[in-house]
Amino acid sequence: MSDTLNETGAAALASIRDMLAAVAVDYDRLEELRETDEPDEDEARELAELEEAAGDCADEDEARERIQEDPLSVQVRSGWYSPGEADQKPEEFELLLSTGGPAVRILGELDEYGEPSRAWLEVQDWGTPWTHYFEPGVDDMLLEYAGHFYFGE
Repeated sequence: MSDTLNETGAAALASIRDMLAAVAVDYDRLEELRETDEPDEDEARELAELEEAAGDCADEDEARERIQEDPLSVQVRSGWYSPGEADQKPEEFELLLSTGGPAVRILGELDEYGEPSRAWLEVQDWGTPWTHYFEPGVDDMLLEYAGHFYFGE
C-alpha cells in the first residue's frame, strides 16, 4: 500500500477517534470544572483532558451531529435472493467518507436487526482498487462509529 493510502487511512481513523471521544465526554463535569474558581492540579488536568476530547463541541448532541454529518453518503444493500421473494432486509452497509484521490469508506455487515455487526475501513487512490486499511484494535471503534447511523427503511 502506498504512503498516501497509509496516511489517508490513518487520518480517517484519527478523525473517527476524535469524534467518538467528543461523544463520550461528560459535558456536565466539563461545565462544572470550567466554573471552578481555583481548580487544584487534578481538576486542572481533568479539565484539560475533557476540553481536548470535546474539541469545539458544546455538548453531546453537537458531537453526535458531527458524526451524523461526517459521511458523504450512507448506503445499504441486501444479499442474493430469488426473484419474487419477499422484500429483503439490508445485509451490508457503506459509509462513504471521502471521494477522489484518495478516497475512504467504511464497509460492513448488518445483523438481523439492521445493526452493524462487522466493519472495516477501505482506501483508494486514482486508478487503484479499494484496499483494506488495517490498524490493530480499531474494529470496535469502527462498529461504534457505524452504530450512530440508521440502516433500516
